[in-house]
Amino acid sequence: MTNLLLRESWTFDMRTDLLYYSMLCTSLSLYLLIMLTRQIKSQSVCSRESVEMVKQIAAKLNNVENDCMMYTPTQANYKNCSKSTITCFAFEVSVLSVEIQVESLAFRQLQRILNRVTKRLQDEMEMKCPVCELYKEESTKTFLNTLQHILEQMNAERICAP
Repeated sequence: MTNLLLRESWTFDMRTDLLYYSMLCTSLSLYLLIMLTRQIKSQSVCSRESVEMVKQIAAKLNNVENDCMMYTPTQANYKNCSKSTITCFAFEVSVLSVEIQVESLAFRQLQRILNRVTKRLQDEMEMKCPVCELYKEESTKTFLNTLQHILEQMNAERICAP
């Protein structure tokens, strides 16, 4: 009889422990899921950092002699063809880093940010948006100034914000 009571008590304790730990694990998993979702959602794709990266790249180019000409979309192009405009800028930033042969973290980070921004944007006139090679070729200084102004405009309009 004592053995039977001991066994039932042990079974009851084990079930209670299992229930307790499963509830604990469930609540912990839910907490982690919520925190990760909030963190991902709150990450701004473009930010003041992207504008600062453009400024860093421009400063580096002042120290390097270059005569590069870059395909440069305008702010008017951005209004109608935002996705293709930012795609072009991302591509041209990678071309610029190869052309001037300066290895910089700012180039890679800026290109990554521009690629992420591209995924969030939609062209209003998708069929009429020109490919990058059809934009006017401008100096690197003009190219970076235009990119900086567009990123500042995006930040002001909160296009990149969650």
